[in-house]
Amino acid sequence: MTIEEVQSRLRAAHARIGHEGRFALTLTLNGTEDGYITHWFRPDPHAFEDCRAVGSGSIAECLAALDRYVETYRRQPTTEEVGRTIGLPDIPPRAHHGTSFLMAAE
Repeated sequence: MTIEEVQSRLRAAHARIGHEGRFALTLTLNGTEDGYITHWFRPDPHAFEDCRAVGSGSIAECLAALDRYVETYRRQPTTEEVGRTIGLPDIPPRAHHGTSFLMAAE
């Protein structure tokens, strides 16, 4: 398998989970084709990145584990999506990032 084919599989998996976070494939340097795949993501916009192990072993084993991971992955809805499901108007883009609003009073 070429590196381009591996990159294509990683990109496809990333698209299937809604482009949340990023996948990292780490290869060993001891002459074997072993490595591991991790999924790096932020649990919420202000959190530090978190890492979840996806799979390890040969490249084929890592990619098989990636497919299983993607099949069971449940994307977290955004604040805007949650608001729309309960009938709220669109939330201003910066409203949920700690930005305060100025209000005029009479």
